[in-house]
Amino acid sequence: MSSYLLRESAASLAEEVKRQPGMAHRPLTERLILAYKDQHKRKKDQDGTPPANSLVEAWENSLPPVINALIERGLGQVEVFIEFGLPHTDADVDMLLAGVHPGSGAPSYVLIELKQQRSSTVHPERSVAVDLGFANWKLHPVRQVQKYCDYLVQYKAALRGKPESVVGAVLMHNAHDDDVRELFKLPESEHGRLYTMDRFERFRKLLGARLAALPGGEAAQVLIDSPEYDPPKIADVNLPTRMGPPERFQLLDEQELAHQDVHEAVQRVREGGTKEVIIVRGGPGSGKSAIALELRRTLDQAGWNVVHASGAKALTLTLRETYSQNAPRGMKGQLKKEATRLFTYFNQLKKLPPDSCDVVVCDEAHRIRRHSVDRYTPREERENPRPQADEIIEAARVPVFLLDDWQSLRPGEVGTAEYLIERAKALGLRHTLIDLGGMFRAQGSAYYRDWVLKLLSVGVHTPQAWVPDGRMQVHLADSPQEMTDFLEEQRLTGASTRTVAGFCWPWSNPDENGELVPDVAIDGWQQPWNVKSGYAVEGAPDADFWATDPRGTGQVGCVYTAQTFEFDWVGVIIGPDLVWREGHFVIDRTATHDPELRPRTIDEVDIDRCIRNAYHVLLTRGIMGVVIYSTDEATRDALRGHVISSVQHPLPKPMRKIVSA
Repeated sequence: MSSYLLRESAASLAEEVKRQPGMAHRPLTERLILAYKDQHKRKKDQDGTPPANSLVEAWENSLPPVINALIERGLGQVEVFIEFGLPHTDADVDMLLAGVHPGSGAPSYVLIELKQQRSSTVHPERSVAVDLGFANWKLHPVRQVQKYCDYLVQYKAALRGKPESVVGAVLMHNAHDDDVRELFKLPESEHGRLYTMDRFERFRKLLGARLAALPGGEAAQVLIDSPEYDPPKIADVNLPTRMGPPERFQLLDEQELAHQDVHEAVQRVREGGTKEVIIVRGGPGSGKSAIALELRRTLDQAGWNVVHASGAKALTLTLRETYSQNAPRGMKGQLKKEATRLFTYFNQLKKLPPDSCDVVVCDEAHRIRRHSVDRYTPREERENPRPQADEIIEAARVPVFLLDDWQSLRPGEVGTAEYLIERAKALGLRHTLIDLGGMFRAQGSAYYRDWVLKLLSVGVHTPQAWVPDGRMQVHLADSPQEMTDFLEEQRLTGASTRTVAGFCWPWSNPDENGELVPDVAIDGWQQPWNVKSGYAVEGAPDADFWATDPRGTGQVGCVYTAQTFEFDWVGVIIGPDLVWREGHFVIDRTATHDPELRPRTIDEVDIDRCIRNAYHVLLTRGIMGVVIYSTDEATRDALRGHVISSVQHPLPKPMRKIVSA
């Protein structure tokens, strides 16, 4: 179900955009402030979180020109959406106009991004990075609205295959052409054009060309009621280009900025420029893996030599498998060999000659280790090993690192943005850091992602109570059986589900009959871990495919098999290594069974970081919801004060219509 802040006809809004004596804001702005607070209530006894001043100023100053233009064109019956949410994400379109096309009579939609800036410049070397007066460079507003249009066409069933029903516009109503002339260099399209105060008459003509003087209510309702396509999975997008056009990820905002930056950096290096290091940092669900796979696809199409690298075995093997699994007869062997070259591990890159790849895309770069030394490393190389990051940087003309500062899982993993910037500087190389702000998991709930960080006291955060935000569903279970029963109910409705747990139980080899041992045992409830690496068990997937094979629902996954992947619903068992004491979670290192964390020589700080990060990963695998169970009674009691919904008394589910691609 589509979300929006306000929906009304232009005529009904027209009177409210007039400023009235004695009022700080126009009546429409006051209504939007109240609507925003109502949608962002965090506690029952509060009025709700107020919108940022910049957002209020945008409503106050930028909405009236559009509404007045509609009235002047006789389009008062057009339906106006303010802050229309894009499916599966927290991104909003400033204004979406719904009406009837004057020529075809079909539903017609105009997406408008409003910018108050009086001037703007484009980065000298990055064609879609613009200065809009913020601390960081932003995506070019025309590219922004173009991607918003493409996104709606891909994910809204009513618009799929009908790109002509949508147009996009950027209105900079305070700027003259000369003040933003550099912005006009970006190619325009039907899905995105730039209008200034000098081009305001052209903007009015666009409205008249796309919207008739007829009621727009029906077109608006069609869009609201339209089912939404699920985002594509790895198997949908990770296909050889020569096998036909695959599904693709639609990148938005900073995602698209990162994508374009890499392409342009490759071009500069190919034309004689120096090596560049690009670092993309974002939390769970911010789209890092989507960027990685889209880069691999588009760079390959452009003829560049690109390699995808990771420190996660499950991810790499899944990518190899999906790349070749649908190969025509006679091509499977060739594609498997090709997949092994295209999808590799961080520690394999040291074997490549310097600059042998145009681009190395390092997904899950928080798993980068201090060095690549292992049991096979010659003795002479063990004495003074090179940093693994340096080996990766050396292999590519443009190394790209995608990471989350809070997802490293082992003491030897050092992949943070700060560390990689240090390595780039030490090697005398230029770098670009891009922070991802969007959310493409947990029903677009960036609030949930932040709540998990606070709950776990990751960084400097303080735990806070969870209050439903209408997007992500968070439930508590009083027993593991209650949790798995709930997940089974969701699975029977067609949802993908998995149970995951902290590494607090032994992990046995299959028994003498070749069956899994139910190691995860809690008060009479028991389930096995997923199959141990290197073993095969009938009826269960190999360890590296536990997350993507439907047969994985019968086993408990650990963080190493769950990281990167996502499920509609995830059940998280918090083990005795993480318990609530005196108002926050504390770590009990004696309770972990992770062999990487058992040695007494490992520093307490590293143990604390790795265990908190592991639960950070586990708690952020859900698309629609999460069910939490703790083995510790005091922790369960404390969590009841932080989560108000249980599996026995769940809150109403957000409306969500999904159709298969």
